[in-house]
Amino acid sequence: MTAPASIHPRSIDDLYPGALALTDQLGEVPSRNRLQKEFKIGAPKATELRERLLTRTEPAVSPAPVALDYAEPIGPNPAPLPTAPEPTAPDASTEPRRGWSRRRPAAEKSPQVPADGHPGPKIPPAPAPADAAQLKSLKRIRWAVRLVLALGVAASIAGNVLHARDELISQVISAWSPLALLLTIELISRVPVHSRRLAVGRWAATALIAGIAAWVSYWHMAAVAARYGETNGAQYLLPLSVDGLVVVASICLVELGGRIAANHRK
Repeated sequence: MTAPASIHPRSIDDLYPGALALTDQLGEVPSRNRLQKEFKIGAPKATELRERLLTRTEPAVSPAPVALDYAEPIGPNPAPLPTAPEPTAPDASTEPRRGWSRRRPAAEKSPQVPADGHPGPKIPPAPAPADAAQLKSLKRIRWAVRLVLALGVAASIAGNVLHARDELISQVISAWSPLALLLTIELISRVPVHSRRLAVGRWAATALIAGIAAWVSYWHMAAVAARYGETNGAQYLLPLSVDGLVVVASICLVELGGRIAANHRK
């Protein structure tokens, strides 16, 4: 609803009926801009008109009657109203009794996750690839040194057997000293010793056996070399090459055994 334009300003009382009709049409109080546009009025008058619309009194609405679920008592002695039944406690005889022997289901244990810093079981660290390759190489070298030592001991045994009589007992006795030296070197290269006294005693016994084997083999091989045509001192130098080979191979075998044991401990 638009008011006609006029040169005479209209009062709030004149504008109120039209603003009230616009409010009923919109279903809500119009805004100030809407009032200015509809009635061609300024902002102050539109604001005052809107405040009057907001503060208007509306007829009070009486509450609706509440419907009852029962008939209203009539007469001088009305019947008592029905009351709701009181809740009764459950009978203990009919309620299933829970046995004392019945156990509650045990709660499932959650898998424990080791926290950072927890010691846990000690797991030996795996050897590094470089250490494993080095250990394998040392074992191959030890087998090669054993072959060299066995060759030197075999040459010493052959010289002793050739110098002995043509009897089995004599040949076994002559072959014993180089064989004893071979077994001694193998033992000290494989079995570690943790006591200093035992180590000194073992090395002393090894030196004694090596001295006996070198003395016996030297003279037996010198005699055999002279018998088979070695002259001009060659018969005395040839046994030294065999004994020297046995000594070097023995030292190398002991050293390799110690390095392999140290690698295993590492």
